Amino acid sequence: MDRKTVTTESLNYIENNIKNKITIDEIAGNAGYTKFYFSRLFKQEMKVSVMEYVRERKLIYATREILNGNKILDVAIEYGWESHSGFIKAFKSYYGFSPSLLYAMKLEIIHFGDRDMSNCNFYKIMDEHLSKEELFKVLCEKMIEHGYDNQKLNKVYNFCQSIYGDRKRYSGDDYVTHLVNVSLLLVQMEAEESVIYAGMFCDVFRKTNVAIDELKENLPDSVVQILIRLKDYDIEKVGLEDEQCAVIKIAERLHNMRTIEYMEEREKQKRAKETIAIFMPIVKKLQDDKLISELNEISINCLK
Repeated sequence: MDRKTVTTESLNYIENNIKNKITIDEIAGNAGYTKFYFSRLFKQEMKVSVMEYVRERKLIYATREILNGNKILDVAIEYGWESHSGFIKAFKSYYGFSPSLLYAMKLEIIHFGDRDMSNCNFYKIMDEHLSKEELFKVLCEKMIEHGYDNQKLNKVYNFCQSIYGDRKRYSGDDYVTHLVNVSLLLVQMEAEESVIYAGMFCDVFRKTNVAIDELKENLPDSVVQILIRLKDYDIEKVGLEDEQCAVIKIAERLHNMRTIEYMEEREKQKRAKETIAIFMPIVKKLQDDKLISELNEISINCLK
């Protein structure tokens, strides 16, 4: 067989075994060559090493699964990673951002594409009529379900209640319900644990007079550091530069969008344009034609 035929058959073998733990020995053996000769041949044809190519293909397939709402850990195991952290590291190394940001992006696209969000996995668990106590119970359950260590959660939640007090939303609901829902969204996005806790204080400097020293006394340092950066973080100006802050801002905005019955058309168009500007670079990096098409559709609607 000539080189192109060998390469094509090897690519087909990789695609057919993409969920297995494929080794270079297996791929070379299937092609009928030694590992060393095949490695050289493959790189000459594909301009990338065999295992780099395998890893890239696994990540591309995994990305599609995540965009469909599957849990990151489940996807990681399905495509051969032994740990959640190992997959996150590989994902960030390849794309330059985490799967949590991928979730956030997809939710924004769904929203501004005027699709029914009630069928979205992330929103099925959210009920705007739940009390703060009921929502907190759901948050505890979801953190356990997603494999988080929620030992600090009670202390964080109690502190949140103490500083926000009896503040109400325009709907008449306890303001804390909004904050718990933000954290709940972050759990569904499988954000870092410190980011989930920070989400419960996403507007603490705007809505309360709490001092930074008081935050330091009651919250883990990793959470406080996120909140300090979040204080002056403007996603419209700096985009996704600080991923931890960006994911919190997006979760906060998504819940606000879900809970307002009416948004002025001008404001909706403004936020849709922000979404396009922020996420188009990521979508192009993903090389996902469907997502690019969805963003372009939003862009066209903004001009109507």
